[in-house]
Amino acid sequence: MKIGIIGLGLMGGALGIALKKRYPSYQLIGLDHNTLHCSQALELGLVDTIASTLESIVECDVIFLSIPVDGIIAALQTLKSVKPECTIIDLGSTKAKIVASVPPLIRKNFIAAHPMTGTEKFGPTAAIEALYQEKVVVLCNLEESGEHQQKTALKLFRDIGMRIVFMRAAEHDRHAAFI
Repeated sequence: MKIGIIGLGLMGGALGIALKKRYPSYQLIGLDHNTLHCSQALELGLVDTIASTLESIVECDVIFLSIPVDGIIAALQTLKSVKPECTIIDLGSTKAKIVASVPPLIRKNFIAAHPMTGTEKFGPTAAIEALYQEKVVVLCNLEESGEHQQKTALKLFRDIGMRIVFMRAAEHDRHAAFI
């Protein structure tokens, strides 16, 4: 399986560690606008290769968007040509704005997720193996996603040790605002 990770900072880097530990045979392809992050992610073994453009990641089976919300919204417009069975998972902090921006053509491919984890550090060098272990991930509006994509996301999150909570996007944003 080919997994793309867009954004190789703390969250994307730690995801790379967790996925490599659980799925050593999977190919992890990274992409980040920061060339230092790309070289550090390769050097640290967080990903196997670096993609040159967002368009080159559309052949992946799963694509994680681990970038700021506005970047996620922009990336979704570029990912309209993904394979029919591709699962696109965003890790953004606000959900309603992201969910509303998903192009109808790829809505079934999309999973809105918010891992409730992190540290005060940033960049690939801050990535730690246990970042996702025993943490909650909130999945929003899951019923709008395809069955294959739902199963894929649930399996991946469970396999890296996350506890799963389901909510509507607006409800998530309201609750997250109180934290």
